[in-house]
Amino acid sequence: MAMLAMWFQGTDAISEVNTNLLTVFIGLVALAMLVQAIALVVFAAKSAKSIKGLAETVDELKQKALPLIDSVTEISRTTETLLSENAPRVRAIADNLLETSDLVRGTAQHFEATLADANLRTQRQVARVDGMVTAALTATVEVVETIGNGIRVPAQKIASLAGQAKRFTEGLLAGIKSYASR
Repeated sequence: MAMLAMWFQGTDAISEVNTNLLTVFIGLVALAMLVQAIALVVFAAKSAKSIKGLAETVDELKQKALPLIDSVTEISRTTETLLSENAPRVRAIADNLLETSDLVRGTAQHFEATLADANLRTQRQVARVDGMVTAALTATVEVVETIGNGIRVPAQKIASLAGQAKRFTEGLLAGIKSYASR
């Protein structure tokens, strides 16, 4: 369009160069339109082929899916029948399970209380035995110390007396020797 406008603005609109350019321009436009028409025909042919293939695929899918849908419908009807027939039984089982869980919970609480009582008694007995063992060990230590002191003190006195007797004897013998040597 812009080219066409430029041609008309020129001073000599009908010159031979302009006429040649106009002819080339019209040829290019015609060629472009021809290419578009060919592309449109090819696109239309491909689309028609694709639509035909899609229609065949849908028909095949319909033939395969309809028996499957019928089977699923039959299964759902059977399931619904089973659920409606067995619902009272399931409720009874649930009620029995609830009662049993309450009974088990009560028994567990009783067992827990009994176990706690036994644990408390055991702790008391262990504390009592621990006190008795501590008292016995303390008495044993005291007896051992008493026996040790009972043996050590007389032994020290005997050793002290023996040492004094030895010194006395040595002093007496030394005195006798010195008296005899004079």
